[in-house]
Amino acid sequence: MESIVSTPTDEPFPYKSYFLEKKDEDSKLFAGILAHEMVPLEILRAAGLQVVPLIFVGPEEYSASGGAIMTHSTCSFARNIVGAFIHGDIGFYKDIKYLIRTNYCNGDFIGMEYLCKEFHLPCIELTAIPVKTQEYSIAFFRDQLVQFAQKLGNELGITIEESEISRQVALHNTMREALRKLQGIGIRGMELLQRYQEAAVLEPAETCERLDQLYFNNEEFLNRSKNLAKNESNILLTGDPLFVNDFFATWLEEFGASISYYDTWIGARMAEFTVDEQYPDVFHALARSYLLDQGLDRAVPGALEKKIAKVESIVASNNIKGIINHTLKFCDFLAIGRGRFKEKLGALVPVLDIERDYAQSGVGGIKTRIEAFIELVKGGS
Repeated sequence: MESIVSTPTDEPFPYKSYFLEKKDEDSKLFAGILAHEMVPLEILRAAGLQVVPLIFVGPEEYSASGGAIMTHSTCSFARNIVGAFIHGDIGFYKDIKYLIRTNYCNGDFIGMEYLCKEFHLPCIELTAIPVKTQEYSIAFFRDQLVQFAQKLGNELGITIEESEISRQVALHNTMREALRKLQGIGIRGMELLQRYQEAAVLEPAETCERLDQLYFNNEEFLNRSKNLAKNESNILLTGDPLFVNDFFATWLEEFGASISYYDTWIGARMAEFTVDEQYPDVFHALARSYLLDQGLDRAVPGALEKKIAKVESIVASNNIKGIINHTLKFCDFLAIGRGRFKEKLGALVPVLDIERDYAQSGVGGIKTRIEAFIELVKGGS
């Protein structure tokens, strides 16, 4: 944890040092997860596992290597993650002892299957995440979470106590409350993005400590926060998240698009729900909250209209002047409804639709479009 709290806010998150510390200091086993937001991390952490979200993307060579294994119609992110394992450049991936696999999307399902077989890693499955949000879907998902916890415990040779899951729920809720406070303190762009990326990796108490150290208990920051970003045009980024090491996040800064609101699942959505700590059945509480409040980009009936209504509300309450709808190629969830989203939100503010992969060859064209978009946003401010 020392490598986290001692790192200046304008430097990237030192995740290599963090995982090295975890390996040296703790006896926890590392479990890799493809970072989709529908797996309750409360259960994994209740099992004593060190969660390693596979959110560390690399150059286009990674995607090419992943594409040699998976069909090229699989999303760029999943192919890049598979390629990262093949290249072996991310050292702490070698310390992963288990992989968590779900049916969240094709990339998760196929990519994790390949990694489990090729790298001889036990694969623990959350077999079926429902695509509907009815009461029977919640009951079904609750049973899936119970079975998932049992499979996890059997693999580890332990019993995962519900009391420990409840304790983790409380810790995660505290973290979510702290993350919600980020939106009103004036930070934006890469700095804001790095806080969300850290929260995806750190344990909840570590995230709270990090945010206190940087902002909430930092007198120097509090004294200058009143004047932060007062005259900048507020831009919202929605769609696919910007993962750790993604050069596109730096491009946005260089091109003049300093994001004030990340409406993504490594972003503000991490804090937009709370699991009911008072509900007597912790598995039901988890199932209800994750199924109803997470995964707006999934192919759930009515999800697109719900997402549009939510973004309309964010635009109004956060003085948003423009929207970047960011999609990675072949991400089926986000490809559906892009036209409808732009039609509805474009009536309120300018919307820039960007579909991309991890290749840098298209930087010129993207730069031109972003610069034109920024000029349009500033002209309407």
